[in-house]
Amino acid sequence: MRTYLRDFFLKLIGFWRKPKAGIHIINSHYITPNSLDLTIDYQVFEDFLKNLQKKSKFISLQEAVEQITDKSIPIKEVLIAFTFDDGFEECHSVIAPLLEKYNCRGAFFINANYIECDDDYQREFNKRIVLNTKKPMSWKQVIDLHNRGHLIGSHNLDHKNFAELNEAQLEFQLKENKEILEKKLNYNCEYFAWTYGQFQHFPKEAFDATLKYHKYIFSGTNYKNYLSMNDMVYNRRHIEAFWPKEYINYFLSVKKTF
Repeated sequence: MRTYLRDFFLKLIGFWRKPKAGIHIINSHYITPNSLDLTIDYQVFEDFLKNLQKKSKFISLQEAVEQITDKSIPIKEVLIAFTFDDGFEECHSVIAPLLEKYNCRGAFFINANYIECDDDYQREFNKRIVLNTKKPMSWKQVIDLHNRGHLIGSHNLDHKNFAELNEAQLEFQLKENKEILEKKLNYNCEYFAWTYGQFQHFPKEAFDATLKYHKYIFSGTNYKNYLSMNDMVYNRRHIEAFWPKEYINYFLSVKKTF
């Protein structure tokens, strides 16, 4: 009953809402859940971009961070930056090509051990994130995204919940993932988004450890505020391309504050 009422409310209110001026950092994972049909995914994601483009301007995550950090600049447009977590194969085959078609680059937060993993690891990884058919990118694909101007960030090594790890495990998940990405891509990995995204998944010990390795940290919560945790964390809004347009309109209609 609660789910039905929520759906009714979001569709009713969202029908009349439109995105508000401000910077909206969208946090997505895949195009359609448990689908491997790239034809369907391509159309769903292009429809998603077409709908957003009517109401907004697409920018890179780096541009979003720069404007949010400079609080003195008035934001009079609807600006959207796209981020994608985990590293599924469709990031390379569908998402990146369509972003480029619309003159945009995305940010992809990668779990390094998921890339080119064996079948057993893939099943366990997908189980942790409640999926069963998604496949990871290859390192060749990740490197290609980087070379095409998309941002590659860190998402921890094994998609662990930081709230369940001790200090040594936190250090390992952060340091190892960063080192693998930097070695594979020959760059400095400054961007990090923690897994599961809520503050209960990111205790102070995790925050302190992350600051040693990354300059920019991203949540998946507290979306009405641009920044959290003494202005050290940039907040993202979870939105998937297959969600109803009314949902998306509603979530992007909030007034953003510093």
